[in-house]
Amino acid sequence: MRAWLAPLIEALGRGEAAVLVHVVELKGSGPREVGAQMLVTETGLCGTIGGGQLEHSAVLKARELLELGRAGLVRYALGPELNQCCGGSVALAFEAFAPADRAWVSRLAAAAAEPEPVFRTLRIDAAGALRRDRAETGDGAVFGATMSDDAVDIRERLNPPAPALWLFGAGHVGRAIAYAVAPLGFAITWIDGRAGYLPEPAPAGIKALALAMPELAVDEAPPGTTFLVMTHSHPLDEAVCEAVLRRDDFAYLGLIGSATKRARFVRRLREAGILRSQLERLTCPIGLPGIRSKEPAAIAASVAADLLIRREKALLTGTDAALHGR
Repeated sequence: MRAWLAPLIEALGRGEAAVLVHVVELKGSGPREVGAQMLVTETGLCGTIGGGQLEHSAVLKARELLELGRAGLVRYALGPELNQCCGGSVALAFEAFAPADRAWVSRLAAAAAEPEPVFRTLRIDAAGALRRDRAETGDGAVFGATMSDDAVDIRERLNPPAPALWLFGAGHVGRAIAYAVAPLGFAITWIDGRAGYLPEPAPAGIKALALAMPELAVDEAPPGTTFLVMTHSHPLDEAVCEAVLRRDDFAYLGLIGSATKRARFVRRLREAGILRSQLERLTCPIGLPGIRSKEPAAIAASVAADLLIRREKALLTGTDAALHGR
């Protein structure tokens, strides 16, 4: 579900109006990509369109439109107008919501909970006119904006896909990784075999499972899952890795440890019947090779950065192939 939906419903429920700011066009360099969004109320913000003077100006414009109850479409030259060194230009669409829109927005949120892709469309012009259409199923890009001289047409997926990430282990490193990756748009399932190690309640957006035999859960993960394995037990690590390698539809398998640990696991897994071609998909050590610190927070930052690099490569190629291998 889009990040702005829940806080918008809360704001409207308090009787507050709100403006959703969309980045709808970018020419040259800019602080955020097309599709970035920021929700503005009279007293708060949710999300960011890149900070700096652009965001400051956008917040002022949004709060001006809050008082008028109007939408808007504004183009900004980042250098001449805002003294930002990006040097490009950005078009922002300002979508206004009143407390009376709460029931309609709640229906959007309900539609976004469905498994099939759900989209909404809207048109905003420079004069402040706004037309919104109801949610519909379909396919296409997560966010698309078509600009004309004086208007923009937006089509937005309300329930963008979140790649599945299954994390095995809730020790110091596992916990640091869970909290580092939680804000990055993955659908996280966090598993540990020991009672009391998983935090209660689990961090927002994370499904936490305490299972006596974590390796048996591997078959429940959806196709295309990224697996990270760092349990308290090397035999359990090996059992989880074996279960993952026996299926052909995972995106990535990362095992915490050294090259020596990988060599030992490869030898034992080959004895268990795992093919050489399958074992090539086992990544160990994990994270970025230039970061050598063993501090849990450093490992977490390294792993999170590596996952983001792999995910962006996969998006650019339109396949999950970029997640595979080392």
